[in-house]
Amino acid sequence: MNEVYLTELEVSQNAKISLATLRRWRLENRGPRYRKFGSLVRYNEDDLNDWMNAQPSGGDRPPRIQPASETVRPLLRKSG
Repeated sequence: MNEVYLTELEVSQNAKISLATLRRWRLENRGPRYRKFGSLVRYNEDDLNDWMNAQPSGGDRPPRIQPASETVRPLLRKSG
């Protein structure tokens, strides 16, 4: 089995997540699984893809149209 490991910079660029956010998630035990090789942090490419695919996605439902009674009306100022 040929496993591909990515650096945290590669993961950050690939997932469009800042490096600081990726590091914070790691400290909070969030985000994709990682492995430590001594002091080096590496992410398995398959684990990263699994994590990305498991994230919630939007756009599955049509947008809710507000009835006219729920729309916000601008405040009118009294003159004088």
